[in-house]
Amino acid sequence: MAHLILGIDIGTTEIKAVLAEVSWRDVNVLATYVEPVPRAEDVAHRLPPMEAEVITSQAEDLEEGEAETDVPGAEPTPQPTETPPPWVFGLADLFKKHNLEYQEVHTSVPGAEVTTHFLTLPFDNRRRIEQILPFELENIVPFNLDTMHVAFDVLGKAPEGGFKVMVCITPKENIKKFLGHLAQAGVDPKKVGVIPFSLYAAATLQLPDEQGAYALIDFGRHYTDLTLVDKGELLNLRSIPMGGAMLDEKLAKALNIDADRARELKETKADLRVDDKVAQVLREGLEPLLVRLRQVLQGARSQFGVEITRIYMLGRGSLLRGLDDLLADELGVEVSPFTSLPAGAPVNNSDDDHVNQARFAAAFAEVHSGVGPLRNMKLNLRLGEFFYRKQRTAIKASIRSAVVVGVIILALLLYNVVASNMQKRKYYQALSDQVVQIYLKAFPGVPPTQPLQQFQAQIGKTIDKYKTVGFLGEGDLRALDVIKQLSEAIPPEITVDIKKIDLTPDLLKFEGECNAFDDVDKIENVLGGLTGFKSVKKESSRSVSEKVKFKFSVHLTDRERSATAGARTQPKAKTKTRTK
Repeated sequence: MAHLILGIDIGTTEIKAVLAEVSWRDVNVLATYVEPVPRAEDVAHRLPPMEAEVITSQAEDLEEGEAETDVPGAEPTPQPTETPPPWVFGLADLFKKHNLEYQEVHTSVPGAEVTTHFLTLPFDNRRRIEQILPFELENIVPFNLDTMHVAFDVLGKAPEGGFKVMVCITPKENIKKFLGHLAQAGVDPKKVGVIPFSLYAAATLQLPDEQGAYALIDFGRHYTDLTLVDKGELLNLRSIPMGGAMLDEKLAKALNIDADRARELKETKADLRVDDKVAQVLREGLEPLLVRLRQVLQGARSQFGVEITRIYMLGRGSLLRGLDDLLADELGVEVSPFTSLPAGAPVNNSDDDHVNQARFAAAFAEVHSGVGPLRNMKLNLRLGEFFYRKQRTAIKASIRSAVVVGVIILALLLYNVVASNMQKRKYYQALSDQVVQIYLKAFPGVPPTQPLQQFQAQIGKTIDKYKTVGFLGEGDLRALDVIKQLSEAIPPEITVDIKKIDLTPDLLKFEGECNAFDDVDKIENVLGGLTGFKSVKKESSRSVSEKVKFKFSVHLTDRERSATAGARTQPKAKTKTRTK
């Protein structure tokens, strides 16, 4: 879904803004705006914009006769403590003149206000990086990290292994002041980046076919920012404390004119390609900057093994006539303007296209951070202590929405479970009724209260009865036949009292007592000759109170054959025994 992003580039002499409709892949520029930054003496008497609105509103209330009352717990009306920088007034004027409508504001701080370090870490998890970063920086930076604001971004895999992480460090007080000045102008940015890094993000989209190593050079009023890129990957960011103001001062001194006149002369008439005094002064003034640029290019060669072959210029300082030819001759590289604005983009001034390209490049770069492929670039100074409040509110709203959706989903799941259980209950009730009918047919009588359990119990009793009165041994013996043979086999002259009989399909055990040990031997001999009795074993016989007690075990099947059959029915147990 497309949303409106306002990119703002706050310069020393003018403020540039680009309003664009940004979708996942496309950026549609809707308007561009330029507002000159007023001189400090022109705004010395003015109140900060937002404070002026508050005081004006109170004055109107007093004119209408409304009584001024103290509200318990209310914060006092903010009073100006110091005059904000002039650009605050210029930014407020820009918003007031054009009545801008947008959803997000993106801006950046100059590269000179940030210290940049590149680290190689074994992981790319942001939470783990946040935990380990203070320890990694402790031996690198020469200042107290408690007073510094740290932001970082994972650039990708490092050639030597691990992940390349870019860390930006800036004093917390500077960020606090910057956000406070923006608030005085009525602006609350969602993203605050670093200008050279924002240019790199824009270049990844604007120069997709650039496969070699190149440098983006932003010629500003007081600083010159460099972004070194190789095959689409960021190599380094540098900021040189030299800019257009340095040339204005040298030109003003050489021609004995004021700085404003020197700047006008430089921008409107100077040409480095001609041989006159103005060009000579400007070329001499550029020499220190050329030395620093050579050092940066040589550093890229020695540190990264990369040869920078092309320079893309942007910024108002790049409009100096003949600067591109001078850089090409002195640095031995190709020089081209950085074309960022799409053809036909609306502009609210009559300047040439190459002027607007150089002017709006940084502001348009801020808009690019909302494009889909660049949303994974997480460098934002509005994280941590300076977290964007509206984003926190949006996160809370998203959480509430997620909770509501979760409750609805849970309710639907619960409904499905209840409905499913009701259907299962109906099915089980119908099945239970069928079991009751089958039970009553098999076992007439009182309907069962627990059909399955009672069914199982009745079947168990039937099986037990079958085992007791069914066929025993290897023949057609029945339990009654066995008992009958046992009774008839005992000689009549022997008095026997049978105390206990245990009968299974394979074994008959009985206990009793008689008058003498000879009677026990006779019983043993008689049992050995009975049909179906495979073996007879006298387990014990002893004399107790003038009686002889005895125990017999009679096998109704062949014991060896029974053991073999049992082993065949349990092959796993046999295999396990051999393994042991």
